Amino acid sequence: MILEQLADTHQCAVADVIECLPTALWQKMAGNCFVELMTAIHQWQTPVTLITHSNDAILEFTGPLPAGEVGHGFFNLHGSTGLHGHLRYQNCAAIYWVERPFMGKPTASLIFCNQAGAVMFKIFVGRDDHGQLRAEQIDALRAFASKEAQ
Repeated sequence: MILEQLADTHQCAVADVIECLPTALWQKMAGNCFVELMTAIHQWQTPVTLITHSNDAILEFTGPLPAGEVGHGFFNLHGSTGLHGHLRYQNCAAIYWVERPFMGKPTASLIFCNQAGAVMFKIFVGRDDHGQLRAEQIDALRAFASKEAQ
């Protein structure tokens, strides 16, 4: 089930839902590693899927994460990949590294949450041509999460 649906059903924040999952499935990092993490993901230059979810839409972008920089209170994404925009990085209170099955397949994602525990956006590990999660991305994110775990 989608974490946002569980949060709506139980009238709580998505961060609360994540923290109810078995601890083997997630690690929590401080929101202040936002810029470092986004910069690291950009440097891979391999596809990831960025998702933003509201009550009315689930929007997905799959491709390399564009470069970003801090300016005017935002983390500004630039690039020719089709994804660009402005993220209020200072609103990020926690980043969750979550590895869990979804719809019968393994998934691995970063879930960026604000101070209220709501999801700002998610980044999912990319899949190769055979539909398998990219091992190099998982290894890099596991190492980052272990280093930054709260």
